[in-house]
Amino acid sequence: MDKREEKTINKIHEAFVKLINQRDYESLTIQDILEEAKISRSTFYAHYKTKDELLLKVSHHIFEHVFSKSLEEEKSHDFSKDTFYNYRHLIEHIYYHVLDEKELFKGILKSRGSEIFMKEFRKELLKVADSYYSNYHYQGEIPLELKKSISVEEFIVILNYWIKNDFQESPEEVADYFIKSFIN
Repeated sequence: MDKREEKTINKIHEAFVKLINQRDYESLTIQDILEEAKISRSTFYAHYKTKDELLLKVSHHIFEHVFSKSLEEEKSHDFSKDTFYNYRHLIEHIYYHVLDEKELFKGILKSRGSEIFMKEFRKELLKVADSYYSNYHYQGEIPLELKKSISVEEFIVILNYWIKNDFQESPEEVADYFIKSFIN
């Protein structure tokens, strides 16, 4: 991807993030995004077919980094000296990225677009649960698939609590909530 194309995609994403916090996803139109990003309709359609596709691409852009196995030092946190299999730090890492993208998360989760976003988020969290349970050889009494689903839903319940409380706790504290609910 060349720099102009990357710049255009960034403009579209930034416009989407700004607008999703101003109005409900359902009422947001492609025309609104065009006007905010100051691009033409043909430019938008060169990258996205629909508003839902834009939401999915924005979601995957977030997930690509949040769930990557590359642990690099970042401006808000540093797990670069860790391994991907330190699941506590992986959970904190996810929460840090939610905090870094809090306006986007708040905007999406308060709208009807949350269904699309959360479906994809659950898929990504399920991959983490798969990895965790295959590395720690789950021996519990609850069927493994059910245990993974419960873990994903606990994560999401805690995430929603944190967002509704306007991110008052640190990512470490929220990770503690998850780990304590997970263990008990």
